[in-house]
Amino acid sequence: MAKTSIGAQEPSHEFTAIAPNGIDVGRIYRIDGGPLKGRWRWIFLLGHSQFRQGIMSGDQASKQRAANEVQKTYELYLETPGCDGGGQSRIPLKKQSNQNRAV
Repeated sequence: MAKTSIGAQEPSHEFTAIAPNGIDVGRIYRIDGGPLKGRWRWIFLLGHSQFRQGIMSGDQASKQRAANEVQKTYELYLETPGCDGGGQSRIPLKKQSNQNRAV
C-alpha cells in the first residue's frame, strides 16, 4: 500500500494498493464528509465483464478492513478465468528454457 500523491500536495488519507508485479489494483481513502464521514472507501480497479458485476467497492470502519477488501477481491480476480473477466489467464507464466521443455 502506497500513499497517493498529487502534485506537491500529498493527501494524508489516500492510498493505492499495488500488486507484487507493480500494477495498481485498488484505491483506499478516508471519507471526509457526509453521513459516512470517517469511514474508509475501497475501490478495486481490475477486471471486466462478468467479474465486474460483483462487488468492486464499498466502505469499511477502518483502513485495514478496507485494505483487506481490496486484497480479497484481488485474490478472487486472480482465481477467476480471463473469459469471465478475471486475471487467471493474464498471469505471466515463467518461461522455460529449451532444455527443460517437454517434447
